[in-house]
Amino acid sequence: MDYILLDRSNLKRSPIFDSLNLPVRSEPIDYNIRGFIKPGWGFVRDIFRDNFVQERDLGASVAAYHQGSLVFELGGGWFDQSQTKPYDINTLQLVFSTTKGLVAAAVALAVQQGLLDYSALVTKYWPEYGQNGKENTKVSDILSHRAGLPDINEPFEMYVNWTVMIHKLEKMAPSWPPGSAYGYHALTYGWLAGELIRRVDPKKRSLGQFVKEEISDLINIDFSIGLPENREHLVSPLVLSKAMTNGANGSDRTIFTQFNDPRVHRAEIPG
Repeated sequence: MDYILLDRSNLKRSPIFDSLNLPVRSEPIDYNIRGFIKPGWGFVRDIFRDNFVQERDLGASVAAYHQGSLVFELGGGWFDQSQTKPYDINTLQLVFSTTKGLVAAAVALAVQQGLLDYSALVTKYWPEYGQNGKENTKVSDILSHRAGLPDINEPFEMYVNWTVMIHKLEKMAPSWPPGSAYGYHALTYGWLAGELIRRVDPKKRSLGQFVKEEISDLINIDFSIGLPENREHLVSPLVLSKAMTNGANGSDRTIFTQFNDPRVHRAEIPG
């Protein structure tokens, strides 16, 4: 694979970002932007570079395929705030709700294999779930955020214990009759869908193991639900921006910085 060092000249800052009252970097900065880019896709390098100038990214990587071929793969910026190690295409990053897409794909695969049925009641596969008004919840209700369990009020430390979280969800009463309304299941989605996978998988694998062996390994993607401890050194820590702590539910610094805890990375929190 060819690598190139990209030009940093003529950088401009959009006035949109001035309204955020963020400090402007005035000193020269080496963004370490390197990678592969196919002829005809050079405009992507400029857009990627602008993330560091305008949106003040510390480090990032991006890649895309077009008609089955890799057309660009770029990394730039710094691994962490010490700015001693570049952020490159092998750096790992916590991706939050992007995980839901892969979880949904895992459920779809289980349906394709005849292990699950979208229209079936959850209790067909998970009898203990049928408590306190959840008896008529369908598998499709979980996948479409209609299960009535959009939030769970537990100490953050509990999130790393799958069994504890599953028992909590089994006992909870729904916020609305399942299937009758919609509410984004930010974290509970992953535990609910993941427990279904665990219940029906003939090998009784965890969701993370199922995704790795049935999806990630087969299509050669580097995606972990539950990171092996020996890969922790590859994870770029989250760095808070003002926008990340301004108004969102649970957006205080304590909550966000807890996601840098290696225990959280090792745990299967697939929401």
